[in-house]
Amino acid sequence: MSRARSEAGFTLPELIVAMMIGMATVLAVFAILETTMKQSNAVAGRVNATQRARIAMDTITRQLRSQVCYSAVVPAIVSGTSNSVRFHVDLSDGSRPIEQREIAHDPTAKTVRERVWPGQGAPLSFPTKTIDRTVLTEMTNAQASDGSTIPFLRYYAYNTAVPPRPSLLLPTPLSATDAARVARIEVAFKTMPPGRAPLVVSGSTLQNEIYVRVADPNDPAPTPTCA
Repeated sequence: MSRARSEAGFTLPELIVAMMIGMATVLAVFAILETTMKQSNAVAGRVNATQRARIAMDTITRQLRSQVCYSAVVPAIVSGTSNSVRFHVDLSDGSRPIEQREIAHDPTAKTVRERVWPGQGAPLSFPTKTIDRTVLTEMTNAQASDGSTIPFLRYYAYNTAVPPRPSLLLPTPLSATDAARVARIEVAFKTMPPGRAPLVVSGSTLQNEIYVRVADPNDPAPTPTCA
């Protein structure tokens, strides 16, 4: 009977306080879990963007470094804008004619595409496109530290300093004269994880430069030439 008459246990206010503490603890755990998932997705997205960007940059720079001349009067670069460049290239063992290749950025589709026209006949011509493939998706222009947009492609000629340096920025689209003067090309872009907004932190920005092989940097007046 004494045990039945005992008033030991939880009062209603104590029970309400205990429930509030338990709910706060559960909500805190869920908040930590949500933050962890977001951070994990951001890291995975950045790794994805970086891997795709590196593969694309390697493809672009390898091809631009393989520029060749097939005539003393025809420059290696056929045409160039801030979003595309077409050039002559030889990636074979010498058993096939050289090709015309184009690397082009589509700002609307946010892609970089590669197009190939194999050389045919004599004199050499490039009538038929045989490859048109996507090199990179979810790509936007890189941003400078001051917030300005960096073009996908920039072209430089040698200046008049002593010794000359390939630091003279050429206007785009390249004229026929300037196309023959290009000594250095800079490539810059930013890739985003699939499905993400273009300004999220998880994007990856890459920049690289390519020196044109038809310019001898040891020449006192190094002018790119195919002669």
